[in-house]
Amino acid sequence: MSRPRNVSFQSHWSNIPSYQRNKKLDIFLIKRYFDKSIPLRKCEYSMPRPFINDPQPPFFHNGLWHLYYLWNNDFPSGNGTDWRHAVSEDLQDWRDAGLAIRKYQTPYGDPWSGCVVVDHDNTAGFGPDAVIALCTMPMQEGGIGQSTTRWVSHDGGYSFAFDRTVMHHPKTVAPGSAFRDPRLVWMTRSRCWILVLAEASKIGFYRSSDLANWSYVSGFLCDTLGTLECPALFPIRVSGHSDAAKAVKWVLICGANGFATGFTTGTYYWIGAFDGTNFTPDDPTGQWLDSGSDFYATVVFGQTQITDEPQERLFAIAWKNNWNYAIPVTKAGYFGSYSAVRSIALSQLAGELKLTNVPWWNGSPYSYESMFGVHKLRHKLTPEASQDLPKITCGTYLFFASLSKGVEAWPENIQIDLQSGAGTPVQIILFPREGYVTLDRSQSGFTPKTDPEWLKPRNAALTFEDHVNILAIVNTSSIELIFNDGTLSMTSLVFPTKRHNQPRITVHDGVCILDHYGTASYNNVFK
Repeated sequence: MSRPRNVSFQSHWSNIPSYQRNKKLDIFLIKRYFDKSIPLRKCEYSMPRPFINDPQPPFFHNGLWHLYYLWNNDFPSGNGTDWRHAVSEDLQDWRDAGLAIRKYQTPYGDPWSGCVVVDHDNTAGFGPDAVIALCTMPMQEGGIGQSTTRWVSHDGGYSFAFDRTVMHHPKTVAPGSAFRDPRLVWMTRSRCWILVLAEASKIGFYRSSDLANWSYVSGFLCDTLGTLECPALFPIRVSGHSDAAKAVKWVLICGANGFATGFTTGTYYWIGAFDGTNFTPDDPTGQWLDSGSDFYATVVFGQTQITDEPQERLFAIAWKNNWNYAIPVTKAGYFGSYSAVRSIALSQLAGELKLTNVPWWNGSPYSYESMFGVHKLRHKLTPEASQDLPKITCGTYLFFASLSKGVEAWPENIQIDLQSGAGTPVQIILFPREGYVTLDRSQSGFTPKTDPEWLKPRNAALTFEDHVNILAIVNTSSIELIFNDGTLSMTSLVFPTKRHNQPRITVHDGVCILDHYGTASYNNVFK
């Protein structure tokens, strides 16, 4: 589990700035601005100030998406988390639905991370379509240790009543060790539930027919990524695969610690096969879902409940924070938030399978061309001819750009200085010849002095070939970068000061072509 705050899901359109905009993107915005009869999409969800952390996997029920998240209203003087509840019709506009599970209502402590399912087949005996939650509770009294508890909702997920403990911490393991974060998959053929559980350097797999009585079936071991947290298991179709028999893979995903390889914490996954008992990875090394510093406790969910029937695309939401500085950054007024909802797909890239992830926008996954169109400015950038970018006055905005190499080759590097909110710049440095990108936030305002990891530039491999496109979602506390329609994403916290610099694109040692660029205000759901 990772620990809670108070999120501000705020979205608003500012006055139309006077800089160059993309007509396709802004046509509705402009019409609505001048015609006050067009309803304004408020998309504002403000939670109280205290601390938030892990989201739980949302699910769709009775016409609404339901999201629960860990929330500590007593921060910093008190501890423990509630499950706070938000609902949405479209995964973009959210409204608060109060507390679904309150802390310290049982002798077992506060509710930690878990999941919620709709029990369509009445396997637990509470009736068809009963809404049932499994979550970890610490159970420190008596030294029992982290255990899985079952809760039942009689009002469609708006409140839950404690039912029972369904899986106790093993007596053979130290009570303080990890045994938490249950997530579920319904196996339609064998008509049973599979539960995945974080157990330090192991992910355990358990089976049950009634969500109450669980038997251990296997475990997946990894001793190079610290304590594995918030695991999930799901099948997904390979995008565009011509052979239906080979078009399905299983993915095992979790929060992990990459300090051994210079990465810090993030979301890690393996692609492979699951036979109902064992998960077997195609490549035991795995890979990171997002290459930024603040994309953790990720939850994966689908248009329908996760079962052994694969879906073409799934969704993901991550906690935008890092336990190395989650408490120090509250001094900047930041108590945690969540990424934009991502649409994830399994794609074949350069002969390898990879999860791509892009923002989910107005009912469909983002792609550069479909959102911004194809424009060929053919503006040559050289060391002597940079491109100034518009200065932004609103706190949340989009930056987008499409670049291609010159006649012979890419330049040594391309530096993009962006504003963070309305303050100091964030540097994105592309190294096309070497095939990587750097995100540098060392000059971007507030820095948690307790953690040197904050100042380290983030480096990630990026394929350039002849073209590269970039989307940046920037607000006053973070930046979410999407390259090449989701082949790479980087999500990091950034806190601006009021020192203004000129945002621009600059190249060094060579020439590149700026095909298209722009900025626009943005409905940021999880600000």
